[in-house]
Amino acid sequence: MSNLQTTTKPTLAYVALALGVVGIIGGIFVPLAGWVLGLAALVTGFLTTKQPSLAKLGQIAMVIGFVAILVGVFFFSRTIAGGMA
Repeated sequence: MSNLQTTTKPTLAYVALALGVVGIIGGIFVPLAGWVLGLAALVTGFLTTKQPSLAKLGQIAMVIGFVAILVGVFFFSRTIAGGMA
């Protein structure tokens, strides 16, 4: 029997990071995009943390996803408050 080492590819972690960054940028212009992409970054980041070698990237992606949601909430609130004045 040969010892096969399984190498984990960080594709899912990079997707989670990209979703979070795009969510932050998109949340400025379309607040709903920040919510949706931020939530997607949270979920994919959480799935990434199940692999010990990628846990740190997953945690960073989750933080960035949370920030994307906050950016979306901020700009949504700003739009609503500006429309009422």
